[in-house]
Amino acid sequence: MDIEDLTLEEKCENLMTAVVETRKRFGQKCVDYQHKTARVENQLLQLRLESFSNYECKRKNPLPDLGIDDVALNIEDIKAEIMEKQIRIENLCKRLNNTQEVLLQLKNDNIAKKMHQPVTIESLMARAKEKQQKPMC
Repeated sequence: MDIEDLTLEEKCENLMTAVVETRKRFGQKCVDYQHKTARVENQLLQLRLESFSNYECKRKNPLPDLGIDDVALNIEDIKAEIMEKQIRIENLCKRLNNTQEVLLQLKNDNIAKKMHQPVTIESLMARAKEKQQKPMC
């Protein structure tokens, strides 16, 4: 079959399959290229990390030599400070609970309710009438 004998549709179809095949090959090559570049970048990063980790830093000012006794004393001081703060927090929690209990008692206290009621002649008269109207059992 000659190219001239093919119809226009067949020519287009052949061209489209060629385009699809080249796109597939090009896409696969792009994916392979990205994988290879990612691998090379990871290897470069590993080399940099190894070179940084192998490099010895020379300090301008040497670190002071702390004796073991100083460190032990500092740790004991820190422990004592933590214990003091813990005791203070526990005391504050106890005081808070006591305050809450006192507030609940005040809220339920009848005398406190009466103290908040207005003291006028009208209110006293109204309360006295209410007491008289209630039957005593």
